[in-house]
Amino acid sequence: MVFDPRTKIISLASTGILMVVLDSPIMLSCYFLAVFCLTASSIRSWKKFGVFTSILVIGTWATIYSQAIFYDRFPRTALFTLAGNVHFYREGIVHGIIQSLRFNTSISIGYFVISTTQARDLLVGLIKLRVPYGLAFMTTIAVQYIPLVFSDMKAVIQSQKLRGFRYFQLNIFRTFAGFLNAIRPILTGNIRRATNLSQVIESRGFSADNTNRHIALRGLSLDRIDVAFILIQFIFLTSVVILKILYFLYANGIFFASWLRPVYTFTKEVL
Repeated sequence: MVFDPRTKIISLASTGILMVVLDSPIMLSCYFLAVFCLTASSIRSWKKFGVFTSILVIGTWATIYSQAIFYDRFPRTALFTLAGNVHFYREGIVHGIIQSLRFNTSISIGYFVISTTQARDLLVGLIKLRVPYGLAFMTTIAVQYIPLVFSDMKAVIQSQKLRGFRYFQLNIFRTFAGFLNAIRPILTGNIRRATNLSQVIESRGFSADNTNRHIALRGLSLDRIDVAFILIQFIFLTSVVILKILYFLYANGIFFASWLRPVYTFTKEVL
């Protein structure tokens, strides 16, 4: 299924808002499954699919593991003790699952937009949405950097494995130390690339005030499926935000209406 770049950008923005607003594990799970199926349908290689799912699995494991240990809210129930006074809390596991669903959904929709949209189409779509040219250009450059970051990450992880390091360990401190050792060379390489890129851009006379005068933008037209998809997203996002605002006013004693009780119950249990 081919979407207009503007449809993808709007989907990315609406998903980001929904991941902040939604709290229900059921709703988050349904939304994640929908986005994951959409993303999986766009992946044409089993190898890429394996890498993609591995990233989601590692992120889920790290989020649940860390939240289960460092959960500091009450009440909390300790399931077992790892070492000393380090406890594994049940409420932390639930909180970690919710956070991992938000993380995985954001990663999935971002991967879908990046993997199915050419850099030029993304730039055109942002400009058509009235995004300032300088910001649109920088966003496009950042997207092009993502494959390079993954390439560096793959090389660093392979290097650590050859040295005998294993990421999946019960010792959380050794795990975090391994991640930090992997992040440092990746950040160093990207800072070096960014410095070289800025020098190249300046040497070619780039200016954000030039808008799109030096770019021949091809015309974009929204198909019916794009219009329908955007309309569905807008209705769903608007409905969720309105329901959340009504429940917030009710929960904080600002506004209450007896005829809205089903709305309050639905928002609390489903959203």
